[in-house]
Amino acid sequence: MKNSGEIQIASRYVSALFDVASAASALVPVEKDMHDLARAAKSDKGFADFLASPLLGAKQQAQVVAALADSFAAHAVTKAFLVTLAQAKRLDLIAEISRQFAKKAEEARGELSAEMVTAKPAGKEEMALVAEHLGKATGKKINLTSAQDPKLLGGVMVKIGSVQLDASLAGKLQRLEHTLKAA
Repeated sequence: MKNSGEIQIASRYVSALFDVASAASALVPVEKDMHDLARAAKSDKGFADFLASPLLGAKQQAQVVAALADSFAAHAVTKAFLVTLAQAKRLDLIAEISRQFAKKAEEARGELSAEMVTAKPAGKEEMALVAEHLGKATGKKINLTSAQDPKLLGGVMVKIGSVQLDASLAGKLQRLEHTLKAA
């Protein structure tokens, strides 16, 4: 996880990238490019090492990322951004920039990400119903993902940003235990 200084630096780059991508009507392709790069950095140790390498000069890294952007047909805005990051020796922030950019693009589209955690796999109908109810409550389109945690025993836990709604059996038992101890 990045420290708060790196997160703030990344947010400045995100703001600039978002403004340029918006002006170029390229939010969708740039978001996809950044997502793909972050995923590659996460899954390929060699690529991650290249991004964080202090051994290569800024000019060399800029040339390599320009060629990389060409190889996967990145949008021109993405390519220019990557070159700028390389010249500033900030390629190691790609994952954080991608995360923040996706969140900002989602907000601009009036969407909100949420995660539904259940003890057993949730069905598509159940997911759609939860997304619909959350959408009505928030006034936004909900992008709902699901996860499993057998420790919940039953029920559901929904995470939306920093808010967590716990309607799980384990959560209810924990609250009951706390109430009994307090009495």
